[in-house]
Amino acid sequence: MMLCSSCENYQKNPVPNFPVSIDLNLAAEYPHFMLDNGYQTIVFNEPRFVHEYVGYAGIVVVCGMDHAYHAFDLCCPVCLNRDTVVEIDGLKAICPKCGESYDLSYGFAVPEKGISRYALKPYSCSYGGGHLIIRN
Repeated sequence: MMLCSSCENYQKNPVPNFPVSIDLNLAAEYPHFMLDNGYQTIVFNEPRFVHEYVGYAGIVVVCGMDHAYHAFDLCCPVCLNRDTVVEIDGLKAICPKCGESYDLSYGFAVPEKGISRYALKPYSCSYGGGHLIIRN
């Protein structure tokens, strides 16, 4: 059986699976974060409520240049350290430990430089009725 080289190199994202469940009422809680404003981020290092879960190391929610919502775990897939999370600088996420930089602009969170073979771990976003629901 012959596989393409990109298929042979594919590996599952190494960031551990932890529950993710956030319901953001954008109109009431984050009116500045609506799609037409674009190019923004919100970071959740801890749950706001008892029933919320923020993944392995926290979550960054992005309204990207593609005018869509995206969410990613704050854990760098190179370092796998939930105590040293990526730092958000505009639409970039930078690991303070290894220096890897991830591009959040279009919702892929792919590495820009450095040694990472993985993007930041993505989470599902759905928007409707003024609510942004983030789950895994």
